[in-house]
Amino acid sequence: MVKTANIEIHPPKKKAFQIETAPDFFRLHTLAIASGTRGQGKTTSIVNLVREAYNRGYYDRVIVITPTYHSNKELWNILPEGSLSDDDIFEPDVLCLKYTKDIINAEREEWELFLKQKELYEKFHNDMKHKQIKNIRSEQLMAYYEMGLLDDPSMERPTWKYRTEQAPRIAVIIDDSVGTDLMNKRTAGLTKFIIAHRHWGKGLGCSVFMLVQSYCCHEGVSRAIRENTCLLLLWKVKDKNQRAKIIEEAGLDVSEEQFLGMLDHCISEPYGFLTIDFQPKAPEQQFRKCFKTFLNPADFRIDESILQPANLIKEKNESKE
Repeated sequence: MVKTANIEIHPPKKKAFQIETAPDFFRLHTLAIASGTRGQGKTTSIVNLVREAYNRGYYDRVIVITPTYHSNKELWNILPEGSLSDDDIFEPDVLCLKYTKDIINAEREEWELFLKQKELYEKFHNDMKHKQIKNIRSEQLMAYYEMGLLDDPSMERPTWKYRTEQAPRIAVIIDDSVGTDLMNKRTAGLTKFIIAHRHWGKGLGCSVFMLVQSYCCHEGVSRAIRENTCLLLLWKVKDKNQRAKIIEEAGLDVSEEQFLGMLDHCISEPYGFLTIDFQPKAPEQQFRKCFKTFLNPADFRIDESILQPANLIKEKNESKE
């Protein structure tokens, strides 16, 4: 007979740091890595994804860390007006993440102040309606005075600065930063910042999108970051070691043949890429061609020619003739 203890586990009704998104959209906050060589469309794809999330109300503010903002300004202009200000664009140096955390903390403080002022406003008008001044506690009156309600009882109700009255939602895009102080110097705190991205600002958190030319390389994305990735976007991967590293670290429940078959299918058209969602809302949503088309791994086999030396391919073609 198996003995058991009466100790139950009750999960929270809502997961921490979760932003409600549409059934076909990715979970947020997220940590995304977009990996592809220069000119394949990484920045364009991520900017468009963040634009869509902003338009749906999933983000209120975008922070960009890149050394190439001004030379790619037309591309960044894809972001909706009001989502990115000049004050939120940083060079990838040892201080940029400190500034980013300062912004997140300031957003949290401003949100908490707004909630207090809104509550105080409602309480003031309720007290004025149902109480005499002499019956209101002195500390409460002082709070009304500091907010300006006693001098101007008709002042308007506090309004939140963003479109929706909700805790601020922030996206951080790190682009073209391999080889910079942000990536190379531990004092920049990149790994710690990203691993704790959902916790900054007393749980306000942020989404992080990292755009790199190589999934893993010296002075590139650390393994600790790679293994915490929620979304992985892959363009053409020529290096066999890179492909092996991706398969090894991803821990996907698909064969190497299926994985490479999906990748080959996605990159067969210009600017195409494979999206891997490590926290899909449903199993069938784990793999996508770009962002729109869901893929079934069972439907794919690798084009063997991309894995074979050119001379072997030539020999096979000659034997067919």
